[in-house]
Amino acid sequence: MKMIKMHYREFSTAALLATVGALLILINGLWIALRGSAIIIQSSPASNVNETQSTLWWRLSLGLPSYVEGTLIIVWLIFAFLLLFAAAFLLIKPKASLTLNVLIIFCSIMSVPIGGGFIVGSIISIVGGLAGVEWPKPISETFVGRFIRALRLDPSLFSTVSKEIKYLKHASWVLILVNTCSGLGYGIYSYNVSLMNNSPDAKHAILILGRTLFDISIFHYAIIYVGLAFIKWFIFTALIYIFGTKLKGSKAEFSGIATAIAFAYAPVILQIFLPLVLSTQPTQWAINIFWITNIWIIFALLIAVKESLEIPRIESIGILMISGGLYWVITYKGIIPYFQVPGIWFTLEPSSFILLLFGIGAVLSTLTGIFSRR
Repeated sequence: MKMIKMHYREFSTAALLATVGALLILINGLWIALRGSAIIIQSSPASNVNETQSTLWWRLSLGLPSYVEGTLIIVWLIFAFLLLFAAAFLLIKPKASLTLNVLIIFCSIMSVPIGGGFIVGSIISIVGGLAGVEWPKPISETFVGRFIRALRLDPSLFSTVSKEIKYLKHASWVLILVNTCSGLGYGIYSYNVSLMNNSPDAKHAILILGRTLFDISIFHYAIIYVGLAFIKWFIFTALIYIFGTKLKGSKAEFSGIATAIAFAYAPVILQIFLPLVLSTQPTQWAINIFWITNIWIIFALLIAVKESLEIPRIESIGILMISGGLYWVITYKGIIPYFQVPGIWFTLEPSSFILLLFGIGAVLSTLTGIFSRR
């Protein structure tokens, strides 16, 4: 009876998330229907591009103009009502239903044209739908639950996934998911920035009217990013494995380290929000997202190395510094320039400065005890 109650509670939590998300999406959609247009938030009022003269003028569009006007809004509201019905049904009568949870996920994605429930609604309803798919597991033990725990930098998550080979498949899906989102985010953003730079009409439509334009080329970025992610994953894991097991004497398996490293890349998914804000200084917004995600990843990697190798924090810092330095040189001075991979990449010039930083890193890594075998 206790187990049944636990399952009921966990599944109700997933359904509750989906229901709350559905309500936000419906409110967002009805608001747009009453307005007759998407909701556009500007940093300062502007009716034309000439009025966007502030240092950093930006706009955020809740909804896709030209896709929600007139009778088209009815189509998106149908998806919102379907989502609310499916989520409420599972909340009132909890049960394992792959069909209803897939419907929740699909309708949540289809809410993007009407603002995605102020963005938050679509996110939490997708989380609820994904958690419901794996019922009766507790949410924290589902794929989406582990993903959220990785974002929260939960040490127990990295420790657990590095100890069991079954999580290696999940790690692969993490890489595919986050890099698909990253590629789509950068692709849409890059395409719109390019149009803004080359066409005054497009700049007016994107900045003032709040439109986000699309092209088939955006999917190329997603495919390229996923392929590159697996190459980078193998290189970084190999470096950490060499320094962690051959030098430090850790008994960690290559697969365990690889799994922990993959989950550490979870913050990359935030790059899907790149096209959310378009501004008069698009590079600044993109760099801000880049810095946030990469600093977040560094902290996640530190925990992943510590937990997978089972070493003290100071030693994990040393291993991350030396292996990360080599990884950066191989990836950003070799692979990315050679294959001309598009994107926002952190580069350092001149080369002598890179050697200086790498030398400092090597000395600091030595002081942390990286070359002292356990």
